[in-house]
Amino acid sequence: MSTFAFELSQRFTRNDMYWQLLAGLQSAGVSKTLAKAPETEDVSADDLAKLLYCAEVFVQTEDETLHRQAQEIAIQSLLVTEAGQARERALRLLGELGNFPSLKFAEQNIGRGDETLLGLVNRRISERASSVEIGKETLALTAYQRRVWQSLPAKSAQVITAPTSAGKSFLVLEHICRQAESSDHFTAVYLTPTRALLSEVETKLHARFGGQTDIRVSAVPSLDQLERPKQIFVLTQERLSSLLSVAPGGMSFDIVVVDEAQNIADDARGMILQDCLERIAERSSATKIILLAPGAEGMPAVARSFGVTDLVPLSTKLSPVQQNRIVLSKVKGKHFELNIALMGRDGVRMPMGNVRVEHSLENKASRLANVAVELGGNGGSLLYETGPREAEKTAALLATRLKSKHGELRDGSLEELSTFIQEHVHPEYQLASMVRQGVAYHYGRMPSLLREAIEASFKQDAGGVKYLVCTTTLAQGVNLPARNVFIDTPTRGAGKPLDPALLWNFAGRAGRLNHDIVGNVFLLNYEEWNSKPMDQFVPFRVKPALAETLVNHGASVKEALLDGVLPAEQISKPETFRIRACAGLLVAHAARKDLRPYLARVMPTSDDKVVDDLVCAAESAYASIGLPDNILAENWTIDPFGLRKLYDFLVAKIGEGAAQEFIPVPPADAPSGHYEKIFGRMVELVTGKSIKFGMLAAPLAVWWMKGMPYPVMLKLWAERRTRTEAREAATAKAKGKKPAKPKTINQHIYEAFSLIEDVVRFQFVQLGKAYQDVLLLALHATGNNALVPKVYPFALALELGVSTEAGIAFVELGLSRIAAATLEALAPSGEILTAAGARQLLTDLDPTKTTLDPIILGELRRLGLVDETKFARSAEA
Repeated sequence: MSTFAFELSQRFTRNDMYWQLLAGLQSAGVSKTLAKAPETEDVSADDLAKLLYCAEVFVQTEDETLHRQAQEIAIQSLLVTEAGQARERALRLLGELGNFPSLKFAEQNIGRGDETLLGLVNRRISERASSVEIGKETLALTAYQRRVWQSLPAKSAQVITAPTSAGKSFLVLEHICRQAESSDHFTAVYLTPTRALLSEVETKLHARFGGQTDIRVSAVPSLDQLERPKQIFVLTQERLSSLLSVAPGGMSFDIVVVDEAQNIADDARGMILQDCLERIAERSSATKIILLAPGAEGMPAVARSFGVTDLVPLSTKLSPVQQNRIVLSKVKGKHFELNIALMGRDGVRMPMGNVRVEHSLENKASRLANVAVELGGNGGSLLYETGPREAEKTAALLATRLKSKHGELRDGSLEELSTFIQEHVHPEYQLASMVRQGVAYHYGRMPSLLREAIEASFKQDAGGVKYLVCTTTLAQGVNLPARNVFIDTPTRGAGKPLDPALLWNFAGRAGRLNHDIVGNVFLLNYEEWNSKPMDQFVPFRVKPALAETLVNHGASVKEALLDGVLPAEQISKPETFRIRACAGLLVAHAARKDLRPYLARVMPTSDDKVVDDLVCAAESAYASIGLPDNILAENWTIDPFGLRKLYDFLVAKIGEGAAQEFIPVPPADAPSGHYEKIFGRMVELVTGKSIKFGMLAAPLAVWWMKGMPYPVMLKLWAERRTRTEAREAATAKAKGKKPAKPKTINQHIYEAFSLIEDVVRFQFVQLGKAYQDVLLLALHATGNNALVPKVYPFALALELGVSTEAGIAFVELGLSRIAAATLEALAPSGEILTAAGARQLLTDLDPTKTTLDPIILGELRRLGLVDETKFARSAEA
């Protein structure tokens, strides 16, 4: 590239006139994207020509900051002018930058310029060279995507860091798919931090393979019944840990992808992730590691912590879509006026003017919804809220405002979604009425098929959900971009500061690659925020949770190990979770007989005495606990001292002849109160919490394992909690106290969702796996080997929400619990249904005779599990 071009660019950017002209173009371009905008001055043809000339010089350099300015000039020019020559120059700029997705979108949706034949031929040749076949589609890549795509076949470990909208994950998924198709034997795992992202990735893989049966795609941490030589697992780190516990020692992985890899810094879950990667590396040095992050620093040091020393970075800070940061402020003394300012370089505010709104901005609680209704009319809008309950409230207000403004919507797809919610979640669930107005909320605790149905509706080109209120779950990688993103606080939960990098990750949803060229990030009340995290880009600064805990809380870890008592978990003291997990992991490495070299690797700069003290403390604890190595090594997320208490308790009870009371059985066969006793003792003995807590969640856990439909389960839960409230109210009245206000059905539903996701599918799953291991040990130790085959592996049923062979077979195909539970009725009575048999049942499904809900049918079609020719004939009929 030209040194002269860089020097000339420097002269341009040192000139104040350049920045004045750019500010005018930015304001004019942004105003074109707003549903309600203040008046702005038009950009003259002469000024636009000057800026386009500057951009044409910028693209001849290798400076990414200059490329970003060139891209902005090109995109904003396309928005403000209809002049053919200027448009052609802007489109040519996008081509020279290698931004072919935006170029293609602009040509198709904004318009072409005065193109020459030579220019058009050159553009098409360049575009073709930057395209890749994905399934049946030919997709044009950006220059960065092309670089990543060409680098993926290399054997070295890679870290791919880029803005949220850069299109990283789909390239990696396609690479894995091609590797699987071209190999005789292949095993890969794609790791996600949340079940929401897991579900999205699994669905994409099933759709990509289109019903191929020789490649197993599974989110179930189990070995393949069919023993196929090609497998792709999509797992959370907890599920991967379970898989590694049952996988034979000879099983290795060709590729391991860690999506949202910055989460290795995430407390105990980060330690689980690091431990899994270490165990995989021990199985084979040939495993390729690919780390994906939305913009992160410190990844090489992270990779070294689990044994990867040759990490190759593939990074960019250039988003392929133009993202505008717009500061919104209530005008003092004018409750119906909103001030709009564009945020420029270094966070400088560029005033655009005021607009009048229909609803008062005085009430802070309703301001977010009111502003979104006014400015979110063009394209889909994502609204950030601090938690699930807050998301529900804001969505309810949005629905009310929109109904008042537009009346009842007439949208068939929204009617279907509403009916699905009523029939498959609960008939009185408030979301059913909200979606009829094109409004929904989205958080991690929702049932997966409901969450996916909402996402699919939001992604529709016409109709569907247009306003989606989200929590930070969306910042964990779920691919759900929009034209508009609204943020009114830098906090989460009860006022806890949000990591600025996480906020930038959420804001990065503004702008839809291949579907738009611009996205707006509206920062409401920004000038009143306690911090200004959006003035300058903030990357994730990643440090492994384990190393950080050992450095900052090593003394507490050592003390807990020596005392034989781990600190109680306290939400107000997040370090207690880290200390507990760290202590368990050190005991696990003592059991694995590699403690000293392990600590030397994860604490390379620590004094020898610090390492020696931790080694002595962990080995002392390991010796005092006295449980087998495999139990301590595979269940280290559970208090090891608590496991010993559980073992002693079970041995004593078995000795008393009460073994049957503590042996888990298939949920459908369990007598009343059976699992309540098991869960209660698990919680009390292992975690130190009240037995009442375990018994509170136990009924929900049993219903969940049985595969009970949500409407039935939630109805039973609400009735149960209502009876408890009535007893508590009567007790309060008897004591002369005012009883608590009864909860609404929506509050009961939210409580059930929370318990299912946080307790049943997380805490109970880990406790259940450990309980089973300890129980088997106790049975062997007491000479009750004959009872061992009767122990039901209930931890998997807790994770999946189904316990029958048929239910698990349908989940193995990638189906949600709602769909799997519904489809169990198709299974032939008295026969064991395998995944292959379940696939054949669905292939034989006749769409003209089925009564399945349209959304469940849609899930089957997305996963490629039905015969599309039958649907085509059905449509023709």
